[in-house]
Amino acid sequence: MGDGQQGVSGATGLSIVPQSYILPLALLKRAKFGRNLTADLHLMKNALRLSYLVMAVLAFAAWATVWFKALYIPVTHDELASAVYYPKFSIWDLMMYPDPWPNNHILNSILTKILLHFFGTNQVVLRLTNVLGFGIYAYAAFQICRLLFPRNPWAMPGLYALMLLNPFLLDFFSLSRGYGLSASFVLLSAMFVLRGFMQQRAADLGWAVFAGMLAAYANFTALIVWAAVSGLAFIYFLHQQTSARTRWTHISLLALADACYLALVYTPLHKMQSTNQFEYWQSNGFFRETVLSLIQNSLYGSKMIDIPLDYFGVAAILFFCSLGAYAFYRWGRNGGEQVWRSPAMIAFALLALTVFINIMQTVILKTPNLTTRTTLLLHPLFILCVGAALHHLVEWRPRVGQITSLVLGVFCLYHMARTYQPRQVREWWYDANTFQVLDYLKSQQQGSDPVSITVDWRFHRSFDFYVQTGKAPYIALAPSKPQLDNQINTAYTYIFDSEYEMLKNTHDVVLKFDGGARMLLKHKPQ
Repeated sequence: MGDGQQGVSGATGLSIVPQSYILPLALLKRAKFGRNLTADLHLMKNALRLSYLVMAVLAFAAWATVWFKALYIPVTHDELASAVYYPKFSIWDLMMYPDPWPNNHILNSILTKILLHFFGTNQVVLRLTNVLGFGIYAYAAFQICRLLFPRNPWAMPGLYALMLLNPFLLDFFSLSRGYGLSASFVLLSAMFVLRGFMQQRAADLGWAVFAGMLAAYANFTALIVWAAVSGLAFIYFLHQQTSARTRWTHISLLALADACYLALVYTPLHKMQSTNQFEYWQSNGFFRETVLSLIQNSLYGSKMIDIPLDYFGVAAILFFCSLGAYAFYRWGRNGGEQVWRSPAMIAFALLALTVFINIMQTVILKTPNLTTRTTLLLHPLFILCVGAALHHLVEWRPRVGQITSLVLGVFCLYHMARTYQPRQVREWWYDANTFQVLDYLKSQQQGSDPVSITVDWRFHRSFDFYVQTGKAPYIALAPSKPQLDNQINTAYTYIFDSEYEMLKNTHDVVLKFDGGARMLLKHKPQ
């Protein structure tokens, strides 16, 4: 069956048999030689149910990981503002940015404010927006698997595992930041783009643009995805097989929606750009800052394959270019109308346009390249490219495609098992031991007087959350300082090992974490 065809469904997306139950060609051929078609259909349905069961287990396991970290990891450095600062503002003030600080991920700030108002301030409620946002991500990944493998359910679980089981991505569904929520809407937008082009559904392109807007409202770095999706929607509306009046109506509505959205986000973007809020990042090239950063963080410190990081980056780019070459080969062979229903062209165009807009943005607006957590929005788009490649491989060589998908899925499970860190997140690793320090200080309290403590500024916000919300009344937290000195007079001090030399004559070590990388010190008696 050709890449651009939809089997029984045809170009309209309508089907006599539910798309997920369409028989493979091999089963139809065997039916001609006396096989019972009803039995084959029964086998196909059983395979589909088993595939869905495996995917449900994967989603549950990933979500359980998200929930566990949300429950047991201390509030991290960048979450404090979401808990105690931004909830003080009205929803309109949050939308207009009360300050130019990019810590305000608007959609996350608004939803978190509402949840804290109704359910009170604690770390689980603080993180609930992103924990629940994982459900959107898992749903979109499931729908993409159904779209790509409607006649081959055995290829679905491997791709589903590849989409879900990225430990760096899962971290951000456990935190009160906008990155996880944004990734969910990026993948949802990509799903609508894929379905809209493959099944020729104009409404899906409209939903794709809307999901792209939500992705950017959760994290402004996703504006490049929204712009790319809007560009693809324009291409679709311009060439859709309908009347000229309908085409221009759709294009006009797209332009109006995009213009309104730009007006909505203009003030926050202007405040950040005019106050140089992007100076915290460097700009050392797209390959090193973005590609290698995403790969390095997705590996999560794993050393199971002793291959230089640059080789992984080159391999990813070669794969992406090969997918593009294949898509354009199909264009030359089948023509534009058919190839735009091909997953290879759709996935390649979406990621290529996103990357192109990002690079032009760095050149024209002098903004830095995406790096570390801001690269996460590219992960679902790249995995969609992998899924598109698997789709065409399965269409060409079903058994090879199934085995490849299975190998990728097993690799992801193995990678998650090796890198799972239940008590910390990669980006704010240094906040992992806040609870242990608090528990120790609570045990040292005598009477009703709080125990005084000074902490390094990087730890301060994590401790400050529990102080400001009344969760740690037994400590008196000293104000944060940009740099500690040896004039500390609190009973305890929590530091990095690099600061110990300065304090070793006046303090004793009472707790060590991570092999002595972080230490809790007690002031020696005078």
